[in-house]
Amino acid sequence: FLTGNCTFNPKYFKNFSLTIEENMMNMDMVLNKPIHRGFKSEVDVQLRLANAKNFQSVFNQKNDVCAITSGMKNSLFKTWFKDMSKQSNFMYNCPVEVGHYYMRNWRMGSSMTHKFLIPGSYRGKVTFFYGKYNTKSYDEALSLTIDTFLSN
Repeated sequence: FLTGNCTFNPKYFKNFSLTIEENMMNMDMVLNKPIHRGFKSEVDVQLRLANAKNFQSVFNQKNDVCAITSGMKNSLFKTWFKDMSKQSNFMYNCPVEVGHYYMRNWRMGSSMTHKFLIPGSYRGKVTFFYGKYNTKSYDEALSLTIDTFLSN
């Protein structure tokens, strides 16, 4: 990991911080409201090609966070979440109760990257929300941007 930043909605979080230190990610958050079914994420993985100024989206997916973390089906996102859980006090099941949650010194190992990702500069944009994306019911809770470099 190279850099990371976040914005949060105080309706859902009292505090949320994201730091990158020595290629490891740390998160610290205080949840104001329980997270329940219907809490969704949009994950956009972007690649910047050599000598390019802008990132281009190579993968974009919207998911119900509670359904993925508690479901039986393995996916790339569930694999990431399970690995993050080893370094955190994140809960697997919804509702996630009001309280303090953290992740310390998480490093994405090579087993956490999908085979289609070629070496290069990447940006991950993750938005968490309730409602239907880009409609009146849309209510953004959290937005994260994380830059990294993948090598062989």
